[in-house]
Parts: sequence; structure tokens; C-alpha cells
Amino acid sequence: MKIRAITALETAREFKSNEMFFSTTDLKGIILSGNEVFTRVSGFSKEELYGQPHNVIRHPDMPRAAFALLWTNLKAGRPFAGYVKNMAKDGSYYWVFVVAVRASGDRYLSIRFKPSTPMLGQVEALYRRMLSAENEVLANGGKEAEATAAGQQVAGTALQQLNFANYDLFSHSALNLEIKVRDAQMQSEGIRLFPIELIGQKDRKSLAAIYALGVRTYEQVDGLYHQLDGFVDFNRSLQGSSSAVLNTAEDFRLHALNVNITAQQFGAVSVGVGVVARFLSEYSRQLSDGTVELRERIGEIVRGAETISAFVAIGRLQLEMLLFFQAEAASQPDAADTRQLRTLEECFLASTTQMFEAMTELRNNLPRLLDSRKTLTRAALSIEIAQVNGLTEAARIPEGDTLRSMFVEFRAKIGTTRTDLEALSEVMDKISVVSGNSPRQIAAINAASQRAGYHEPLQMCS
Repeated sequence: MKIRAITALETAREFKSNEMFFSTTDLKGIILSGNEVFTRVSGFSKEELYGQPHNVIRHPDMPRAAFALLWTNLKAGRPFAGYVKNMAKDGSYYWVFVVAVRASGDRYLSIRFKPSTPMLGQVEALYRRMLSAENEVLANGGKEAEATAAGQQVAGTALQQLNFANYDLFSHSALNLEIKVRDAQMQSEGIRLFPIELIGQKDRKSLAAIYALGVRTYEQVDGLYHQLDGFVDFNRSLQGSSSAVLNTAEDFRLHALNVNITAQQFGAVSVGVGVVARFLSEYSRQLSDGTVELRERIGEIVRGAETISAFVAIGRLQLEMLLFFQAEAASQPDAADTRQLRTLEECFLASTTQMFEAMTELRNNLPRLLDSRKTLTRAALSIEIAQVNGLTEAARIPEGDTLRSMFVEFRAKIGTTRTDLEALSEVMDKISVVSGNSPRQIAAINAASQRAGYHEPLQMCS
């Protein structure tokens, strides 16, 4: 069925914050299935949508670069999360936050919900700039690929200005923020994503029982999601503390050099101070090198934590969609589709497996981070001992007030370093606790999923 051309209108199409919709497509983007909310919000019937390319609901305000990124991620086997402006059959528009993944059977699954954070306004302004850059290239005779590249360049610059190293990190942050704000909105409004139990299913006890097990599984996933919520703050604290230690280490090296130069003015009586200054220089170098190594280890932990948080958020969203669709299908028996349910189950299983694998990798990297912390602590202690010795040696020089002042400054810097290292240790200990507890929570989710009939047991490590 050919869809007639649609004129875009400046009219928003409304839907509720607790309404979720999904669609599946083949590898070419042809729509295979969807749920009732998808058809209702889009304004198309199932007959009009199924068999059509997914861009039948594409809004002309969307830049090419955004969809290029979506397909790049999906074809590489990575999930995509981001903001999309769609156009309904009557020309009205509606914004959604999309999480798309590769499903088995040569299909893609796309789950959408209503975005509610101020980030949407920032993204909308960014999309306008991206589209403008793309249209300028095309107006000057450029090719589609060149226009897409221009849009990607605008997006890359914007992400750097927002302190995101890449789009995936931005999308993880946006996904978690949107979920939190949506949760808060629904709580304040007293509404739920899905019912606690299926009502009126006396003749379908097996469906009601499976649904109840799914709700209990969701409680486990939701608990893990909130458990890992602190990872984002942990990451910022780790990066901030390590930067502070590195800056102080460089100050130590310069200060030790100045002490050595000043000590030479006093001739033979300052030999002891010179020896101490050389030790200070060496220990400061060790502290600086150790901090550089620590930053590399922190980078591994931060990337791992971001990945885990993303998979948990995606898994939670997929399970929410599964329960939402089960409740929707129970109220409309004719709309039930076993294959659609299986697709949602399989994608949730994949996310559960990925969160477990990512957590295992993080736990494997954590000991190296703890070893780097020990190296820094030893270097800081050596500097502290050398400072005390230096102050003693400087006291033996009759006119060594300048040297003594310099060693007193050293003590103040050592105090700052000790505080920074303690803050660093505190954050690392918290990450150790969270990463230690999480495998057990994932195992509980896995067990609950088995009882709900979603998948076979995973081989969980201790």
C-alpha cells in the first residue's frame, strides 16, 4: 500500500508519559509489527504501516546524520538510544526517545517513550543546526554522503562542548535522565507503566501467572537499576580526584626543583637539603607517573560502568515494554502476537547477558585500579617523610629561612594530596561494593527470568 505525501504541521500529537510503543523491522527497515500505541499515536492503521519502510513516519526536521548514526550502531551490533521527531498521518509531530537493538531472526526492535527532560530542547536546537549544515551542502551541489558528514561534524562539536567523548556516552546519560524524570512524573501523578496484575484473566491462569512472575522480575531489574545509579556520580568523582592528584604531583616536581636550586646557594652546608630535594623530585615523579597510570585504569572503570548502566537501563526498558504489551494484549486478545512477545523476551535476555558480561569485565579491571591506588599512597608517604627530613636539614642552615618556608609549603601540598587520595579511595571502595553486589543481583534477575519462562539459566560466576 502506497502512502500519500504528507504535509508537516506545527501541531504536536499528544500521548501520555506512561504509554510505551514498539515496532519491529527487517534489516532493510521495513515494518513487520508493532503495538496498539504505535498505530494510535502515528495515526496509521496496522494495514497501512506493516510492509512500509519505517521512514513513513520520518519528520522532515530530522537530520540525515541522526539516522546514519542509528544504522551504524545497529549494523555493528550496538544498541542505539536517542531523540527522534516523528510525523503522524495527519502531519502532526511527536517526539520520542528511542532505544533500538538488533533482535534474532534478522530483525530490529525499536522501543519508544515520551521524552520529558530539558535535554530535548537542546537536542531540537542541535538538530536544526545539523539539518541546516546538511541542506547547505546539498544546495551547493554536494552529495548525500557529504551532507551527512557535515551534520555529523556539527553533532561532534556539540558533544565535545558538552564534555561527552562520543555519542554513546551522551546517549547513555540522556537515557538514564529520561527514565528518572519519567519515573518521577508518574509517581507524582499516581500512574503506572503497567498494572501489578492482569485483571479478568480467570480463564487464562497461565498468562496471569507468567505476568506475575514478570512483574517480580521487573522489581529485581528496577532494584539493580537504582543500585547502579550512583555509578555516574562515582565516575565524575574518580576523574575529578585523579586530576587533582596529578596537578599536585606536577607541583611537587617543580617545587622540588626550586628547593634544589635554592639549596645550591648555601654551598656545602646545604648538601643534605640537596639530597632531600633529589629524593623529593624522584618521589614526585613516581606520584605523577602513578597518577597517569591511575587515570588509564579509571578510564577502563568509567567506560565499564557506563556500559553496565546502559545495559541495565535498556534491559529495564525492554522488560517494561514486555509487561506493557502483555497487559495490552490481555485486554485485546485479538491483538496478541506470540512472536512479538518472544522478540521482547529475547532482547531482554540479550541485555541481561550483556550487563553480566560488562560487570564481569569491570570486576576484572578493578584490582588493577586498586593496585594503582596503593602505588600512589606509597609515593605520597615517601614524599611526606622526605619533607620532614628536608625541614630538619634546612633548620641546620643559619640563613635557611627561605628553604624552611619552601618545606613548610610542601607540607601544605602533602595535606591536600592526602585529602585527594582519601576521596579517591572512598569512591573506589564504593565501586568495589557495588560491583561486588551486582553479580548476585543479576543472578537473581536471571533466576526470576527463568521462572517467568523467558530463557534458560546463565552460567553466573561468583
